[in-house]
Amino acid sequence: MAKDFFEEEYDKKQQESTERQQRQDAWYNAPAPQQVKRNNKPLYIALVCVALVLCIALGWVLCTVFQGIGNSKPSGQADDILQTVIDYMKNNYYQDIPEEDWINAVEMSGTVLMQQTGDRFCQLLSPQSYYDLLNPQTVEQSAEGIFGISYVVEEGLGIYVSSITPNSNAYGKLQSGDIVLKLSDLRASNGLAPIVDGKPYEEMLLSEYTSAAIQKILGATHSATFHALRQNADSDVGFDIVTYKIERKVITVDKYQFIEYYFDEQNNNIPKTRQNGAAISVFEERELDRLPSDTGYIRIVQFSDYVDSLGNKHTAAEEFAEVMETFESLHLKHLVLDLKGNPGGNVDYVCEIASYLITDAKLSAADKKTVTDGDELLVTYFEMPKPITRRSPEYRKAKYNRYFGQPSDVCDIVVWTDQGSASASELLTGCLKDYQTAVQMGTTTYGKGIAQSIVPLPFEGKATDIFGNTITYNWGIYYTSASYYSPLGNNIHGKGYTPESKYNNLSDYQQLWDATDSYWG
Repeated sequence: MAKDFFEEEYDKKQQESTERQQRQDAWYNAPAPQQVKRNNKPLYIALVCVALVLCIALGWVLCTVFQGIGNSKPSGQADDILQTVIDYMKNNYYQDIPEEDWINAVEMSGTVLMQQTGDRFCQLLSPQSYYDLLNPQTVEQSAEGIFGISYVVEEGLGIYVSSITPNSNAYGKLQSGDIVLKLSDLRASNGLAPIVDGKPYEEMLLSEYTSAAIQKILGATHSATFHALRQNADSDVGFDIVTYKIERKVITVDKYQFIEYYFDEQNNNIPKTRQNGAAISVFEERELDRLPSDTGYIRIVQFSDYVDSLGNKHTAAEEFAEVMETFESLHLKHLVLDLKGNPGGNVDYVCEIASYLITDAKLSAADKKTVTDGDELLVTYFEMPKPITRRSPEYRKAKYNRYFGQPSDVCDIVVWTDQGSASASELLTGCLKDYQTAVQMGTTTYGKGIAQSIVPLPFEGKATDIFGNTITYNWGIYYTSASYYSPLGNNIHGKGYTPESKYNNLSDYQQLWDATDSYWG
């Protein structure tokens, strides 16, 4: 599943790792903290309203029921209750519980415990889950391949499709802006219904499942039929229901996995061929024929990394650095940076990428003093309130002048965003806006201004590494630990970044190109 979820990382300076990146910190690319607004989608809004009414009603009932229960027992007994349940299942249940079932139950229970007590972005990680998170594989190494969709879970409704991966089986079927309401005919790689936490799933009305459940079930699914709501102005109701069966597909990546770029006919990796019966190619969909001769186009799919078959690690920052060398060699002057549908990733990688795109030349003397540390500029900083309040800044040496020269009144960078631009995408957007090196166009971003850490626990278990070997690995915990801020102190949690009015509410590429052409004149 080509979804960039749960993998933004931060605070690499805390403790040394005992395994590969065991102490790396992560941002959790989780559902938006507020309902994302869509424009010109009346039926969608109606569905959201219905879902909200149901949620409010259900919440009132649950509060009424559990209020009495909560008041009947001192809260301090909660730990004893949990231990009693464990003891009962260990000692009194009529049959022995397999070790694998215990591991799954503990992982799920720990996650639910943290989420229900307030941290909706957290996760308890079994040794296998922890290993998989810290050692992502390139798609060539995955027999299952990917579904090819990046999405945002709208709890109580379904999943909003942000973008489609070129060459995937989803391309030419699902489209950006589709709202998947239902999955049917779910199948695992063995042809049977996928089993998650001991339960088989053949059909899912997505409004009935949490974000974590949807992601977990999709992760175990090899093929499924997607039932999606699609905007259609020619329809009597303005929408159609489209249905597609989609299987995972192994995709051969042409050098870059996280960077898509188009500079000219010879320097690009954007497909011009039409795939899976699509009406247009990726090149045509993004209208890249409108790219000015002195301008480059770069789309960052995700700020992430992967490990190849030889055990070598490759990062989005390394790919971006290589592409920018080509940008410089062609003497390009402007850059369109497409972050539409980018759900985030590793904070170290996004900070490295930001270093190519910032300069303090436009800041006031007071602001320069705030963001400089020697010859380095502040990209972001984290505030962690526990166990004591402390601040963790991220500085990088700016490389802007080498690639763009001295900045002028008109920004040399245009950033395209949508509601699927989250976490690290928002960090980058906010950083460029603070340094006034880029103008934002599109729609309001996701709105996630908090960060999660991932740490090992002092408990071990068995896991399988990328080479199929059985290894001993720690359990891990993924929890919210900090808020993050732009260089000038902005936190956008629950709000997101919104373009100025004349560049706002631009949802398709034609509108974005019109605005970009107008801006650069």
